[in-house]
Amino acid sequence: MKDNSSASCEKQNMKDQTEYEHFRVLAEQVFLPVLILQNGMVKYINHAFCQLTDITNYGSKTISFKSLLKNIKNEKLRETLAQYKQCYYGTYYNEPIKLFTKNGAKWVELYRNSINLNGSEVDFISFLDVTGKINSEKEIRYLVFHDKLTGLYNRSFFEEEVRRIDNSRKFPISIIIADLNGLKLTNDVFGHLAGDKLLIRTADVCRKVCRKEDIISRWGGDEFAILLPETDRETAAKVCERIEEECNKQEKDPITLSVSLGYSTKYKSSESLNDVLKMAENMMYRRKLTESRRIRNIILNSLKESLFERSLESEDHIKRVVLLAKSFAGSLDMSDKELSELTLLSLLHDIGKVAIDEQILLKAGRLDKAEWAQVRTHSEKGYKIAINHQELAHISDGILCHHERWDGKGYPLGLTGNDIPGISRIFSIVDAYDIMTHETVYKSAVSHDDALAEINRCSGKQFDPFYASAFTDFMQKT
Repeated sequence: MKDNSSASCEKQNMKDQTEYEHFRVLAEQVFLPVLILQNGMVKYINHAFCQLTDITNYGSKTISFKSLLKNIKNEKLRETLAQYKQCYYGTYYNEPIKLFTKNGAKWVELYRNSINLNGSEVDFISFLDVTGKINSEKEIRYLVFHDKLTGLYNRSFFEEEVRRIDNSRKFPISIIIADLNGLKLTNDVFGHLAGDKLLIRTADVCRKVCRKEDIISRWGGDEFAILLPETDRETAAKVCERIEEECNKQEKDPITLSVSLGYSTKYKSSESLNDVLKMAENMMYRRKLTESRRIRNIILNSLKESLFERSLESEDHIKRVVLLAKSFAGSLDMSDKELSELTLLSLLHDIGKVAIDEQILLKAGRLDKAEWAQVRTHSEKGYKIAINHQELAHISDGILCHHERWDGKGYPLGLTGNDIPGISRIFSIVDAYDIMTHETVYKSAVSHDDALAEINRCSGKQFDPFYASAFTDFMQKT
């Protein structure tokens, strides 16, 4: 016969086994890692918990919680489990744990719930995968402090950094303000995607030139601000020079990359960094004002270069039209102002073609309806370029209307007669004559007499009858 103690022990083992089976059935129903503790002993851990903690030698045996902890290799996971009682019931340990797996890093949080079983407290501990939550929070924080387009810090973050570093002792502190030139023109003529590309290229230049510890931000629509800790005025000036040099190395896409720069430096604690920022901004605006003509010429020249690269109309054609227009205008007794406008229009009438798809401009065959519709927009795009340039604004209407017809069947506005600017009416005749008398990929050249006959035939329809007659008389005498 078994003694009482042996029978009692066997009875307890059967009870433990029954409880174990209950816990096993419960724990394996969930995909979460589960640990069940009672009186400092491990009653059960499921397969998911073993995978999380890399425990491989645990069976159904009862071991102490301390022994279990010794088998957990991840120090942070081990420390968190050891302090699980600090976690309120039904809540999580306040610091997520980062784990590295073969599928990459993931984050988990510890949750604890307790019940009373046969007069004894039983703790149910589980780990919830919060990787998605953590990544989402990181993404939100990133979006809060970064400019979505360029990836740089935004103005809010920059202002916070200015307030923070203003109280530091890391003098000198410099600030650079950079303003992107030609953004409005790019947006108006080439579209906002091209403007966005210009902003991204500017951001890339700033990253390339600056140090990792420098704070680069998109300060406004076309402005950038750079905070340079422990940087004196002379060094800040050199950084500006390097930014300009790097911009000059960039390809025209769609225009030359150009920025106006200003900088200022804080040397002592009594100075306000906000005042330094304002001084840098004022310097940038002064430079932009004094260099505005040079900046506009840089952009205009890059557009002209792009025009000749992208258009079938050669520079020779432009030169011929300019010379012929000047000669014809001289016979009309035009004022110096009108002559200057006609000459400039002859040179830049097709400037809007820089914004037309290159494949369409260089297409050898006939254009389809959609392609022709796009080509016809070059007058309006040219107008937008001219109106944005002080030196070209006075011929903007001439550019807009150089494809209008006397009979109102032209484009883009369908103007008639004297509503069409005079320089546009004169230019259209000179341009048509030169195109007719020179071979292109589209057609063969016609004779001088045939070209004049065609201009007379179109007098009062396509061309101003007065200027058409005057031109044929001029060309016959020349």
